[in-house]
Amino acid sequence: MRKTLFLITAGMLITGSAMAQDAIESAMKAAPSSISDEATIQAWDGTVLREGTNEWTCLPDRSETPGEDPWCVTEAWLNFLNAYVNKTEPSYENIGFAYMLAGDTPVSNTDPYETEPTDPEDWVTDLGAHLMMLIPNRDYLGHISTDHLNGGPWIMWPDTPYAHIMIPVESR
Repeated sequence: MRKTLFLITAGMLITGSAMAQDAIESAMKAAPSSISDEATIQAWDGTVLREGTNEWTCLPDRSETPGEDPWCVTEAWLNFLNAYVNKTEPSYENIGFAYMLAGDTPVSNTDPYETEPTDPEDWVTDLGAHLMMLIPNRDYLGHISTDHLNGGPWIMWPDTPYAHIMIPVESR
C-alpha cells in the first residue's frame, strides 16, 4: 500500500514537473533569449514557475485559445493584464513593453471582450510576431492609426482603458 501511494505521488510530481517545464519552454518563446533567459516565468494563475533576475515576466501559451500566444511583459503590462481580467481600469504609471514573438490568438481590434469573429476590418488574425507598448497618458495615442491592416503600428482597443500600441515585426 505504501509503495503504491509512493509511486502515485512520485508520478504526480513528475507529471507536474514536466508540465511546469513545458510551460517554461512555451513562455520563453515570447521574447528574445536576452530577455526570456533571465525572466521570471509565471503561469496565468499567478504561480511562479521560475524566479528571474531581470524586470521581465514571461507567461506561457494559453491552451484554451487558438494559436500560440505566450507573452513576456514588464510590470506595467502585469498591471494591465490584472485590470483586463478583472474588468477594472489599469493603474500603471510607466511605459510598458510586451513581446509576443510566437504570435497571438485572433482578437477584436475594438472590443477587448469580444470572443466571436467580427468583420475583417475589426477582427485581427494571422498577426505573427509583434511588440506592444503601453503609454500611461492615452492622450498621446490620438495621432496613431487604429487600422490593423495599415502595414505598420496601430492602436488596439482605442477608446477603452486598455488601448495600447501594436507593433508588428513582420509584414502582414
